[in-house]
Amino acid sequence: MFGKVGERLTKHLRVCAFQNILLQDASYFDDPRHTPGKLITRLATDAPNVKAAMDTRLGRVLLGIFSLFSAIIIALFLNFYLTVVCSIMFVLLGLFQFFLARRVHHLRVKAAKFDEAGKFAIEAIENVRTIQLLTGETEIYQQFSKLSERQLKSEMFIAPWNAMNFASTHGLQHFNLAFCYTCGFLFVIAGWTAKIEVFQVVQTLYFGSISVLQASEFFPEFVKSRLSAALMFNIINRTPKTGDINQGEKIRLVGDINLDDVYFAYPNSPKNIVLRGANIRAEPGKTVALVGPSGSGKSTVISMLERFYDPLAGVLKLDGKDLRTLNLKTVREQMALVEQQPRLFSGSIKDNICYGLDSSKVTVDEIMEAARIANADGFISQLPDGYDTLVGERGAQLSGGQKQRIAIARAIIRQPKILLLDEATSALDSASEAAVQEALDRARLGRTCVTIAHRLSSIQNSDVIVYLESGRIREAGSHLQLMQQKGRYYNLIKRQDLSAQ
Repeated sequence: MFGKVGERLTKHLRVCAFQNILLQDASYFDDPRHTPGKLITRLATDAPNVKAAMDTRLGRVLLGIFSLFSAIIIALFLNFYLTVVCSIMFVLLGLFQFFLARRVHHLRVKAAKFDEAGKFAIEAIENVRTIQLLTGETEIYQQFSKLSERQLKSEMFIAPWNAMNFASTHGLQHFNLAFCYTCGFLFVIAGWTAKIEVFQVVQTLYFGSISVLQASEFFPEFVKSRLSAALMFNIINRTPKTGDINQGEKIRLVGDINLDDVYFAYPNSPKNIVLRGANIRAEPGKTVALVGPSGSGKSTVISMLERFYDPLAGVLKLDGKDLRTLNLKTVREQMALVEQQPRLFSGSIKDNICYGLDSSKVTVDEIMEAARIANADGFISQLPDGYDTLVGERGAQLSGGQKQRIAIARAIIRQPKILLLDEATSALDSASEAAVQEALDRARLGRTCVTIAHRLSSIQNSDVIVYLESGRIREAGSHLQLMQQKGRYYNLIKRQDLSAQ
């Protein structure tokens, strides 16, 4: 029974922690303590560690405690005073175990802070092709060895305390027997009890203590289990800064976007203000393009529209309502994002296009229509398995342009009111860029679109172009208006050798 309870507890903790990880805001993952490697380690190792407190080992501990208390009760009936005196050693053992528990727990907390080896290994394996390409195998191996050595040193500090626990429990078992017989001998000399009562009391307590002393061998595992449980519950109980995604007002978006005097800084670098009094308006069905040097705050605007972050000051409004008051799940269902590096999942092309939707309610015609608009139907039809073709891990079986068009189809099939494009063509070659750009032009028809681009040829037809620099809006207007001003945008166009019309 205890074994089943332990397995169910492990599964429940892992599922609850994973569920809450998925609900966290972006600032949670920006924290170095919550990197993918560390979170995977938490799920893979800490959840099973908690099982030590609930499996058959717990049964043996409970049996030991029950046996000890039963023995003490029986011994009290045999000779009350002798039993009280002999029980002093159990009190001392309990205090010693409590001291050891606090000390080992403190050392394990420190060791957990240095547990970088698992995280490092995960990141290295994820990027193994890059490591091989750069011939960095030896360097990575050496770094992993150093991190493992540091972890070993942390564990070596704990080992003597675990050894002390083992020695004390077994040593006190025999010392307690000698102490009890000594007390009994003194009681007999004083005439307070008979010899047979001494034997009965001591043997009763001795056999009652054997189980609990044997169970105390599991003490190091219970300490580790306690720390792992604390780490798991820190994940499970953490409330996202953006609140519950199911709370707030549910509305059908029209697509009116308004950033009103917005200031923002990332939580990990609060002194670096990324946006300074940004005022940006995107009317329903219009396209607003954000341009400017790297680090000017363009991608931050996209992140805030998806509500991965909230403004430090000012208000971000959708359809005239503060985004923070709206139901986040409903808002995200009416938005779609196409990024520079599309993220595909293991599975078929069809699965990736329908990702996030109830696939049983999406028809084949809808999938094919989304692919057609995204300029993806042509190459998909030429594949042997068509829409059932497996894309491989992270879409490894497809080219960059093919992955991008599938990502666009995934955005289109959601029928979003707001389409967000974050440098969707910057990583493509000329041929792929032309096909993807045509798909994007189709996708944004009838939708509010906020797009970021370094290749300015792709955004000249935008209704409004906003030039951001150092978090401030320096210029805003149509392509023709900004070219006539001959300011920063004009100079950027000239540097890219585009037509200055």
